[in-house]
Amino acid sequence: MATQELELSLLSRFQGVSLGALFGDCLGAKFETNWSVLPYEKVISYYETIKDKVAMGTPKADSGFVHYTDDTCMTFDLAKSLTKNRKYKPQDVAKRFTETFFASPKERNYGRHVAKVFSKLKENSCRGDVYKPASEQFGGSGSYGNGSAMRVSPVALLHHDNIIEMLTLVVAQSKLTHTNPRGINGAVLQALAIEKAMTSGKIDNAKIFCQELLDQFKEITPIKEDMEIFENGMSNVMELLEKESEVTPREIVSKLGTGVLAIQAVPPAIFFFLHSLKTNNVPTLSTYNGMVRTVLYATSVSHDSDTVACMAGAIAGAYYGVDSIPSEWVTACEGSDKAMKLANKLYKMNENSRKNKKS
Repeated sequence: MATQELELSLLSRFQGVSLGALFGDCLGAKFETNWSVLPYEKVISYYETIKDKVAMGTPKADSGFVHYTDDTCMTFDLAKSLTKNRKYKPQDVAKRFTETFFASPKERNYGRHVAKVFSKLKENSCRGDVYKPASEQFGGSGSYGNGSAMRVSPVALLHHDNIIEMLTLVVAQSKLTHTNPRGINGAVLQALAIEKAMTSGKIDNAKIFCQELLDQFKEITPIKEDMEIFENGMSNVMELLEKESEVTPREIVSKLGTGVLAIQAVPPAIFFFLHSLKTNNVPTLSTYNGMVRTVLYATSVSHDSDTVACMAGAIAGAYYGVDSIPSEWVTACEGSDKAMKLANKLYKMNENSRKNKKS
């Protein structure tokens, strides 16, 4: 991809995060229930088929015929609450999560454990302590799945350039469904990765980027418990990034995992983005731009394909900007207009916040 990262507007990056997450979710959703590493060619074939359908106008170009999953449902709900209320209101977010869940078809593929949280919230009409149902899961230890990380991108956008406020909100929104330190820290690391991709300029050394991200995470995460598991995960990412030969899917799954736990999803998402920076690191995908390489790579190798591709797409979107996402896929993805509008609103809120702090 020829775009010079330093020349991208901040708005393009905001839109890239929002639409990149949607692109990854929609593409990955096709293969979500296929818990095995896929041949790249199979994912490429699906990707190209969708592009061709849009180009030929079948189905109708405005139909948004590639559907998103629970990842995008919850991302949209969080973003809509933040933009409407102009601040975080936990009862409102919990209400939106719950109403969307009970109105959604089974194809959204919500996890069975989070369904129990929403059922309890519905019983109390999302009144009182909306954090309590999640805190009671798994005998009181809370969930350490990837659910709060997969939806965290609106927080990174709202509080871009203000890490402290960002992490405060990351933790708060996480606890609505995931109270275990591993679940929360997965969301923290994902938000920091989006912010760093947005602000780093051109990334010349993927390992340095990764080490700096890990150092920042260790220094500023509000949740110090169980940090070591993410330190190990990111160390494994750096080990894979050092390989001179192509990294095989088997190595990725063995070293990182690519499943439903936060530790199995966030480091892999970061790896897929960073390893895709160089065109020839995955020769089969070398003809695609960096954004597309990232999402195709994440979808092909990941067990939880929609979620890992969603998170990798958000990070890549922060770096490459919105124009890196193929227009055919923007057309094909359900909710593209909504994703763009929410990105624009979050950009405006962030812009106003930064102006007010300067005045």
